[in-house]
Parts: sequence; C-alpha cells; structure tokens
Amino acid sequence: MIILDDIDRLPQLLNALHEAGVSGATLLSSIGGYRARTWLDQIGLSGLHKMFWTPELRRRTILAVMEGDKIDGAIAAAEQAVGGFGRENSGILFTLPVKRVVGLHKRHRSQESETLPATDLTDVTIRETRLEQVRHILNLPPMTIPTDASLLDAARIFIQSPCIQVAAVVSQTGHLLGLITLRSLANHFFFGVMPEVFVGEISTDIDQSMDFGRMANIHNVADAMIDPIAVRLTDTVGRAFALMHKYDLSGLPVIDDNFHVIGFISMHDLLNLAVSLIEKDQ
Repeated sequence: MIILDDIDRLPQLLNALHEAGVSGATLLSSIGGYRARTWLDQIGLSGLHKMFWTPELRRRTILAVMEGDKIDGAIAAAEQAVGGFGRENSGILFTLPVKRVVGLHKRHRSQESETLPATDLTDVTIRETRLEQVRHILNLPPMTIPTDASLLDAARIFIQSPCIQVAAVVSQTGHLLGLITLRSLANHFFFGVMPEVFVGEISTDIDQSMDFGRMANIHNVADAMIDPIAVRLTDTVGRAFALMHKYDLSGLPVIDDNFHVIGFISMHDLLNLAVSLIEKDQ
C-alpha cells in the first residue's frame, strides 16, 4: 500500500510498478486525518465538499496485491520512482500485514537525544559531537544482508565478520528495511535445531505462547528482522548511544537521506571516542 503525497510522481510510479511485475493497482483519493481535521477547524463544515479537490490536501492511496517474491522489486521500483520516501512530502509505503514501512521517518523530523544534563564541557563535547566530525572512528564496514536471504545464508555472513553483531537488512537497491542481530539470528537458527530449549520458556502467559508460535514460522531474514533503526552522519554521538541503549544494540547502520546504508558505528567506536576526548581534556 502506498499513500502518495507527491501526486506529480503518480505516472512514473504506476509505470515503475508495472515494470516490476505488479499487474494492477487500485487508486483512491484520500486525505490524512490530521490535515482534514486542521482544514475543517479553519474552514468549518462548509468546506467539506471542497476537501478532496484542494491541492494542498489531495493524496492518492494505491492498493496493489502481488506474490511475495515480487515485493522487494516493487518496493525498490517505487522508491526510485518517487525519489525516495525519505524525502519530505513524498509519501509512505507499507506492506500488509505491516512488516515493512518506508517513508515513516522524514528527514526534517530528526529528534534530539534524550540525555541527562551535562556535568562538564567534556560531557557536552561527547554528546553533541556529530558523527560526520568523527568519521575516522568508523572502522567497521557495514554488514548488509538481502531481505530474501535464508537464516543459513545470514549465519554465513555473520561468521565472515565476527566483530559485527548487528546487520542491516536491505532491499535490492541497498535501502535499509530492517535490522537483524547476531543474538536474534542465533535464537531463530537454533530454534530449528533444538526447539526443546525454548519449550521450557512457554508458560501460561499468552504473549510467550504467541512468541513461540511466531518463531516456529520464521524461515528467512525478512521474517526475523526488526525495525530499521539507524543514524545519519548529521546525528550526534549522544543520539547514537541513546538509540543503542534504548534498543539494546551493539551497533547501528549509518544511512544517507534516502535510507541507503553507507556505514556502521559500533558501541566500541563510541566508547573509543569518549575515552579519547576525556584523556585529551585531562
């Protein structure tokens, strides 16, 4: 499903989807709930009949049904046709059931890291240093895994890079779709080898039982990946650490404005930088 803000891109988008093997699509005129509410608050109910014809409000919702093996190609084609869903006022793309969302986080919505007040200037420097200022500390190349890779394929990739425990799951065009950690991969991999280890974790709790059922249906990386958590070079060291801490990750992919993976930063990198700045200040 695609909610397209930039209607001028609609012809290119439909052509791209057709070339990607999407045989048909349904187009609906649509308006976001927030935009509609704001419009009615300002204009009143008298403007209701004009709502779907006002250029500032018009959107197109595109519904398409396709085989699972065509999803990645369709997503890549749609991304290219609209110039990247990370672009402001481009739109949003997601699949049903909702496992992937492209365009949810726009570039202008960067959030400041939620950290405690600094106690001295060194703390401020560590937290507010932008990653682009310390690119030299990014010693590890990003580990990327295609979304259609099997768990066995993913395991082989992790084995080749023992220093990295977080991999970026990417589309055919290198766009970040999600993450998979070494721990998560090992759990899913060994679930198929020795499920009896996990049976003991099932209790009368319905959520735990559902988790066990979901693990039994995971066969490839796309099924096992988590949300696409990442940082940009314009983000601060403080934000990078805050995200790693919040999601219990040992590293994060670095992306550009179009969600292409361009690097990787680890907790080791952040610790190395912090220690270097502290020693320099002493």
